[in-house]
Amino acid sequence: MNKCLFVAILLLALTGCSNKQLYQAGQDYRKSECIRAAVSASQHQDCLKLKRQSYEAYEAERKAINQK
Repeated sequence: MNKCLFVAILLLALTGCSNKQLYQAGQDYRKSECIRAAVSASQHQDCLKLKRQSYEAYEAERKAINQK
């Protein structure tokens, strides 16, 4: 499964997707994997309620860490 994700991201990168689009695709993948792995209705609901950090907040946090 990780190889499939890597290939998908690589293909997206090669087709000119922006970093923001790649970030969003990764977040969508994370949510779908959470839903797939859920074994109870409450876990499934928790996955649906996952809040994802905006790309702008992620980028600001990443830049702050890289400047240290």
